[in-house]
Amino acid sequence: MMHTYSFDIFDTLISRKLANDKGVFVAMREKLRGVTELEFPNYFIDEFVNLRIHAQKVANKTSAYPEITLSEIYTALGSNFPQFRTEHLELLQALEEAIEIEICCPIPENISRVMDIIDSGHNVLLISDMYLSEVVIMKMLKRADSRLCSLPLYLSSTLKMRKSDGTLFSHVCNDRKIQPSSLIHTGDNFTSDCVMAKRTGVNYQFYQDSLLSKIEKSYFREEQNLFLQLFVGASKQTRLQGYDLKPSYRLGASFMGPMFYGFVHDSLKQAVNEGIKRLYFLARDGYLLKIIAEEIIACYNYNIEIRYLYTSRQSTYFASIFCLTKSSFHWIFQEMDNVITFNVVAKRLHLEASVLMNYLDEDLRQSLVSNGLDNRLTNTLVQHLQNELLGNTTLKAKVESAAKNYREAVVGYFEQEGLLRDERIGFIDIGWRGTLQDAIFRILKSKKPDFKLTSYYLAVTYYSAYTSPENRKVPAYMFPSTRAGSGPILEMILQCEHGTTLRYQKNDTGQFEAVLKAPSVHLEEWGLDDYKKGIRTFSRTLSQSLVAYPSVETNYAAITPILIEMLEDATPEVAATLGDLFYSGNIEESNSRIFAPPFNVLQALSYIISSRKQRNSYTQWFNGSYSRSPLLPRMLIQLDPRLNFLNVIKKYVSREKLREKRQYAKRFVQLHLGFIRK
Repeated sequence: MMHTYSFDIFDTLISRKLANDKGVFVAMREKLRGVTELEFPNYFIDEFVNLRIHAQKVANKTSAYPEITLSEIYTALGSNFPQFRTEHLELLQALEEAIEIEICCPIPENISRVMDIIDSGHNVLLISDMYLSEVVIMKMLKRADSRLCSLPLYLSSTLKMRKSDGTLFSHVCNDRKIQPSSLIHTGDNFTSDCVMAKRTGVNYQFYQDSLLSKIEKSYFREEQNLFLQLFVGASKQTRLQGYDLKPSYRLGASFMGPMFYGFVHDSLKQAVNEGIKRLYFLARDGYLLKIIAEEIIACYNYNIEIRYLYTSRQSTYFASIFCLTKSSFHWIFQEMDNVITFNVVAKRLHLEASVLMNYLDEDLRQSLVSNGLDNRLTNTLVQHLQNELLGNTTLKAKVESAAKNYREAVVGYFEQEGLLRDERIGFIDIGWRGTLQDAIFRILKSKKPDFKLTSYYLAVTYYSAYTSPENRKVPAYMFPSTRAGSGPILEMILQCEHGTTLRYQKNDTGQFEAVLKAPSVHLEEWGLDDYKKGIRTFSRTLSQSLVAYPSVETNYAAITPILIEMLEDATPEVAATLGDLFYSGNIEESNSRIFAPPFNVLQALSYIISSRKQRNSYTQWFNGSYSRSPLLPRMLIQLDPRLNFLNVIKKYVSREKLREKRQYAKRFVQLHLGFIRK
C-alpha cells in the first residue's frame, strides 16, 4: 500500500524559543511595556497574560465554528475594554503575530524525516489545529525551513474544522481521495494527534521530544516569568537540535550548560562592575566555563578580556613554599582514594624517594622500609615525617631551596600570561577551599607587593584563612562540609580535552609553556566534542534570547541549586552519561576508573556488606550507579540497613542536630567509658 504521511506543525516541525505556548503572551506583556504610540493602561499590561487566555476561551464559546481565528480572539478581548479603539486591537494582533514569527525555530529531527519521506516518493501533508492565519504560519515555516512551504497545508482556522474532533482528518482523507488506513500522522498532542487519529482510522506516531524534560520541568516553576520561559526554551531548543548526536550533547545542552551559565554570567557582570579588565579561567575546571563566557561576551559585548590559564595543584603548590610550615602539610600529606604513601610524599616534595630517605634518621628510615614505600602510611609514620620536615633544618632548607628554583618557571609562565600587568586580576574556578588561588596569590605577591586577586567561585566549602581584601573570594554559593560529596560530581561535569598541568618549561623560542599530562583516552569515545557543542549552543541561544529582552530580570539562583540537588536523584539519562566518565581521586590522577558504573546483583550484595571506604571502589556516585542499575540490584540495595537508617535520620533529624548528637555521644564515651579505651 502506498502511504501518505501527515505532520502536525507546532511542537512537531517547529517549536518556540520559549518553554510553552503561553510564553508568547508573557513575551507580549514585556513588549507592551515599551509601546508608546498607543497608550495601554498599566493594569491591562500587568494582567495581559490572563486576559489573553480568557479571551481565547470566550472566543471559542461564542464562535459559530469549531475553530476560531486570532482576530476573533482580540475581538473578544476588546469587548471587555470599550475604551480600546480598532487600532489598539490591531496592534495587539500584529504584535502577537510578529512574536510568533520571531521566536519560531525548527525541529531538525522531524524536518529531516519529512525530507527523507519525500525523497522516497511518498506524499507529505501538514495538518494543524491553530488560530493563526495561513499567511503567518507560512512565514513561520519559511523561517524554520523554506522547503516546508511547498507542502499542502490543512489549517483549522481556514477550514473551520479540527483534528481534536476528528473532522479535519476525515476532510483530509476525502480531499486527497485516500483511505484513512493509508494515512500515517505524526504529532505531539496525544489526544488530537493520536486518539482522534485512531478513532477516524488514521495511523499515528506520537512525538514526545518537544515536551519539557524532567530536568527542564524541575526549575520551570512559574510559566508567567519571562526569564524562566526564555531559559527553559533555550534548553529545549538546544536539546532538539542535537537529536543525532551522542548523549553527551544532551547532557551539555540541558544540564551542564543550564547549571553553570548563571554562575559565569553573574561572575562576568561582577568583574566588569568591579573594573577588572582581565579574567582568567583556571584549568581544567574553567575549560568549559570559558566556552560559556565566550558566547555571553559575544552577545553582550562586555569590556573584558578572558584568558585560559594552565595551572593545577600539582604544578603550583610546591612553588608556593617560601617557608615550610604545618600549613603545607594539607596537600603534601593529602589522602586521596584513602591512600598516602612515602613515594607520593617524595614526589610532591620534588625529591627522589632515595634522596628524601637520606635526610631522615635511621629509625624512621627502617620504619618506612618495613612499612613499604608504596604502601599506605600509618598515622604514626605521617606524624614522624611531619616532625622531621619541620625539625630537620637541613631537610627543611633543601625543600625550600628546591621550591625556590621550581618557582622561577612558575613565575615566568604567570608573568608571560599577563598576571602581573594589572593591579587586580580575576579568576574563575569551581572553588571549594580556594587553596590553589592562595598558592598563586603568594607566588605573585612575592614578585609584585601590590598585587590583588579576586576569585569568583561557584561554591566554597569554607573560607580560606588567607582570604583578604587583596585575595578576595567571591562564591556564588556556600556548600556546608556535609555536602562536600557534591564536589567530585560537579568536577566530573566540567570535563576538559587536555590533561592536568604537570609543570612549566621554556620552549625553543624562549617562551614558557605548560607541560601537560596526556588527556583521557576515553573522552573522545564518550563524546566530549558533542558535549562542548551542546554547552556552546545552549549558551549562545540563551544569550541571544536574553539580549532581545534587556529589561528582563535574571535570577539564576532559582535554577542552579535545583540542578545541583538533582544530582542526588539523577534521571537515568544523566546518570548513564555522567556515570560513564572515568574518575581519579588524587592530584596525580592515578587509579582511574568508571565514575558510577551500574550495579549487578553480586556487586549490590557486596556493596551492602562493605565498609564505607570499600564502597568507594564500587562507585564514586552512589545515586548515579543506583539510578542506572537494573531493578533487582536496586531492590537488593534497598535492603541495606545502613541506607535505611540514614534515610530515616535524614528525614527526621537535621544535619546540625545529627552532628550535635554525634558530638554528645563522643563526649559521653570520653567522660564515662574511658576505661574501655584503657
